[in-house]
Amino acid sequence: MESVWSAVIGQDSTVSQLRTSLEHPVHAYLFVGPHGSTKEQAARAAAAVMISGGDDPNDRDARLVMAGEHPDCREVEREGASINVDQAQWIIEQSWLSPTEGDITVLILHDFHLIAEAAAAKLLKTIEEPPASTRFIIVAEQLPNNLITIASRCVRLDFRAISDEVIAQRLIEEGVEPKAAELASTGAFGDLDRARLIATDPDLAERRQTFARAIDVLD
Repeated sequence: MESVWSAVIGQDSTVSQLRTSLEHPVHAYLFVGPHGSTKEQAARAAAAVMISGGDDPNDRDARLVMAGEHPDCREVEREGASINVDQAQWIIEQSWLSPTEGDITVLILHDFHLIAEAAAAKLLKTIEEPPASTRFIIVAEQLPNNLITIASRCVRLDFRAISDEVIAQRLIEEGVEPKAAELASTGAFGDLDRARLIATDPDLAERRQTFARAIDVLD
């Protein structure tokens, strides 16, 4: 891996915008895009840059952030069907904790499109004016009405579904046989995570043969 950004694929324009913004980081970013568009990887990459000061994946801080193991990068997953008020309060409390090792703390909030309306209202002030040492990266698949106000307080980056060709190439780089990579990418509908599952499915070869036979019959 040449850079922490190598984990993000099919998002060249968005990554370019983000890298420029990170030269002078703001208090909050909002990443919006479909599942499997590598926006989560982009969130870690951005956090790695903010914490380590660069994009070298071999740097200790960057490596730990990308692995989800850095004490100053706290990733928040929803508990249950949505992010509720109690979890919002916990996020606020985390935002006020001093960094453990460096100068800043980055909070990555996943599945934010599933936040409860009351929880979003509770977090608004903290996201709008966080402690000086805290940065937020909010990750969402879409922007429901209850997030419009929070979104207006963030720098928004949009991620798109990844093309079949780009997904197939990444799978091949990861060791997937080219034909299997092509089939997996076609069935993933722009979702790299789904493509990886398809490519590693032990029944893939049989399904591929069945599909090919069906095409032959139609021809």
